[in-house]
Amino acid sequence: MPLFAALLALALGLAYANSFQVPFLMDDDDSISNNPTIVSFRTALFPPGDSGATVSGRPLLNLSFAVNWRLGGRDVTGYHVGNLLIHFGAALLLFGVVRRTLRLPVIPPRIGEAATPLAGFSALLWAVHPLQTESVTYIVQRAESLVALFFLGALYAFIRAVTATSRGWAIVAGVACFMGMAAKEVMAAAPLVLILYDRTFLSGTFREAWRRHGRMHLVFLSGWLLLGALVVSSGARGATVGFGKITWLDYLLTQGPGITLYLVRAFVPVNLVFDYGVFMDRRWLIVIPGTVFIAGLVAATVLLVRRRPQAGFLGAWFILILGPTSSVVPVVSQTLAEHRMYLPLAAVIVGVAVAAWHVIGRRAWVVLGGVALALCIGTFDRNRDYRTPLAIWSDTVAKVPDNARAHNNLGIFLREAGRTEEALEHLSRAVDLAPTYALAHSNLGITLVRATLGIPQTGEDFEVGGRRQARAERVAKEEDQRRRVDAGLEYLRLSTELDPGNARLWSNLGTALFECGRADESLAAFQRAVALEPDNSAHPFNLANAFAEVGRLEEAAKNYEASLRMNPDQPDVLTNYAIILRWMERWPQALERLHAARDLSPNSARIRSNLGVVLLAAGRPDEGMAELKRALEMNPDLPQARYHLGLVLGQRGQVDEAIVHFEALLKSAPPTAELWSNLGVLYAQAGRIEQAVAATEQALALDPAYEAARDNLARLRAYQRGLPARPRP
Repeated sequence: MPLFAALLALALGLAYANSFQVPFLMDDDDSISNNPTIVSFRTALFPPGDSGATVSGRPLLNLSFAVNWRLGGRDVTGYHVGNLLIHFGAALLLFGVVRRTLRLPVIPPRIGEAATPLAGFSALLWAVHPLQTESVTYIVQRAESLVALFFLGALYAFIRAVTATSRGWAIVAGVACFMGMAAKEVMAAAPLVLILYDRTFLSGTFREAWRRHGRMHLVFLSGWLLLGALVVSSGARGATVGFGKITWLDYLLTQGPGITLYLVRAFVPVNLVFDYGVFMDRRWLIVIPGTVFIAGLVAATVLLVRRRPQAGFLGAWFILILGPTSSVVPVVSQTLAEHRMYLPLAAVIVGVAVAAWHVIGRRAWVVLGGVALALCIGTFDRNRDYRTPLAIWSDTVAKVPDNARAHNNLGIFLREAGRTEEALEHLSRAVDLAPTYALAHSNLGITLVRATLGIPQTGEDFEVGGRRQARAERVAKEEDQRRRVDAGLEYLRLSTELDPGNARLWSNLGTALFECGRADESLAAFQRAVALEPDNSAHPFNLANAFAEVGRLEEAAKNYEASLRMNPDQPDVLTNYAIILRWMERWPQALERLHAARDLSPNSARIRSNLGVVLLAAGRPDEGMAELKRALEMNPDLPQARYHLGLVLGQRGQVDEAIVHFEALLKSAPPTAELWSNLGVLYAQAGRIEQAVAATEQALALDPAYEAARDNLARLRAYQRGLPARPRP
């Protein structure tokens, strides 16, 4: 056993060596990054209900993520280590189950003599098979490996309890069964598999199994009560499970071809797919052969269970464990998924290993060893597809080109990579493939709006309202751009009609309106998002920004406070809150938030710039100048820091340095009347009268009603005529 464990650990370490930095993918965000219940062990056993998150109704899975959170927060490495350790533990248990089973009296002696190597190769092949990557590398699918750990643990403990008449092992078996029910619904098959195992390998008949071990089986069956309560608490998993969108018959017809495909991939694990999407192929040439094949498999299994029980048990293992997700209860969000083969694959692998030994004897070890090496290489290669979200979604789109969700997700990550036109192509394709796909409409809309406005796809801080308004005015003059923005907003509005209960869609609509310079219209959308998802700190933050933009500062302050109550460690929220506190001349409170923001994000030029401005306003010029200079060291193109540093340098008589900063501003920021006017004053103070006149004329060209500039220009011209007048700052 120790030697096998070391060999297995080495093989898994090699197969998954390139997986430890794979980022969070798809459902990982809802279950980990945005899951407030894993932050504390007090709430870890109460995962979000009716959310559609993978942890919904699965408290033990949620608790396992809480352990990772406590150890390393959002660092993905710890989650991957946890997944691999669970997978390793499940493989060891499979080894124990197979070895003890093959040593039972009902097994032919020739096979029993090879129990240890057969168990070892079975567990090894199962552990390094590429089909398992989705359950190991995709973090949230720990659900599959975790439930398998308890499923195999319950079976192993049951074997030990019966063969050694051990009360302790009986208790372990019962506890494992209940824990599996709290990990994933697949555990519903465990009581049936356990009683079938008892009848097949231990007692000989169902009647005898019930007579000998009925109490234990009653304990296992009572686990369904816990499972039922957890299923109810999940609220149909946010409508992702149930009969609302797909009929049981449509779903069942899909599963025949799907299970056939799983079996093909078990023997030839190539072209694996991360996400099949809502796969509903109704072509009879696909449906009929797949359905007939699975019906034949079920019929053959029933026959074997009666006449050749040991072989029949493998078929029953495969069918019963796939049953909860691959029969008549639709999983709406993903009709097919390769991670469902995690535990059923064990039946295929064990059957192949035993058949190889039965047919070719000792030469089987060489063959199986070669297969194990090939599978290990295949798993390493498959893990390379997971290296970035862009890579895995590109791979998925290439293999399933009609998957709307894959196109949507690929579009999102292309957008984040700055490849906006490619992103728009894939998002448009997602909308074409699924006209009722609300999230794709929303993503297409906001991407189109931002691309047209020239806004970085990651967004922009609200304090640059002048730029936002300038963009909106520019777009209003260009008919083509105006049409693109209107089309983007229409996609966003349609998304909220398709799914009015989705807070994210309302938030995206509000964000687009806000960025179009229509902050007053964005308020209603942001308020709807807050009402729908009151525990999400992002929504009151967005609402606060909109209130600040329209000058409703007290309401903005209340919403910043609300966001910070949910999550105090948000540098952006603290900074924006400090900005409006500065506008309200509440210097101490503004400084308090900015110091907190700087502590959280010491390398943020924006935070240091705002801190410098507030320190100047609070009468602490030396500290303020130090922060502004530090901000410019971090980001030389930061307009606010350069402007205020130029002002204070001019006030201190360091005119030449001030001029350098204002001239640099003209190159990095849109010129304003105030900027030209101040530069004119500095030129005059430096004795550069001609430049002072030209700069002041530029100020008046931008704003003819600028009183200070008009007055300064008059003084400058008087000075040129020899009169005693100088411009005033």
